Amino acid sequence: MELPQTFSETADCAGACRSCATVGSCPERVICPCLGVTEGAVIGAIVTLGLRTVREVRTATEAGDGCTCCHKELAVYLSVYAPAASSNMCSAK
Repeated sequence: MELPQTFSETADCAGACRSCATVGSCPERVICPCLGVTEGAVIGAIVTLGLRTVREVRTATEAGDGCTCCHKELAVYLSVYAPAASSNMCSAK
């Protein structure tokens, strides 16, 4: 599954890169630039805690608590890694 291309692409995979296009391919990729939450932290929380909604991811990791621009990307991770992803991926701030 491809990630949304929300930031300019870079050649490395150390933080806010977008060169690793598939979900789960870069644990160091920063998913939430406001709070510096990485892909590895989000996937780990979803799998370990059985998270199913963006709201649950926000509570567990703080990803998405800043400007909320990463909510769609968090929903992509939930669709891939959540045990039984809810059809309602919306969450109110």
